[in-house]
Amino acid sequence: MDHKMITLNGGLKHTVNLEPLADGTLPPAVEIKIRQIPVREYENGFPLVDDEPALVGFLCAKDKIWALGLAPESFEEVLTKGREVNAKGFFSFCQRRMERAEKQNASMIAAMATLPADVVKLAMETGLAKQNQLRSPTLSPGFVPPPVR
Repeated sequence: MDHKMITLNGGLKHTVNLEPLADGTLPPAVEIKIRQIPVREYENGFPLVDDEPALVGFLCAKDKIWALGLAPESFEEVLTKGREVNAKGFFSFCQRRMERAEKQNASMIAAMATLPADVVKLAMETGLAKQNQLRSPTLSPGFVPPPVR
């Protein structure tokens, strides 16, 4: 992969296949660009790292619904190539940010270990109660039904 050309072009052109239509016919292959994510979009893209369909859409400047319509092999190819194209940019940023969060969590846990047991128990009970209030009996957050073709 020629990283200079990818940078100059702002990404990598790639051909993807979509899922078959409702009547079983295969739509034609589509040429897309797997973007080299610009720094100004790192913050917006970070929450999508744990939502692969949304991440695939983001990498291609499309939405999650579009990504859910990809054939499985094309979905995986976009994800793999997107990680290659953005390894020294967007995904490095995400890794650093996750490492900072892990360090913060570790220091919070260490601080909690110094608290009396009854205080920790009360904090956990309060947190669980709030978490249960926020839970919805509906589908998981971010769920988007696949497109009807």
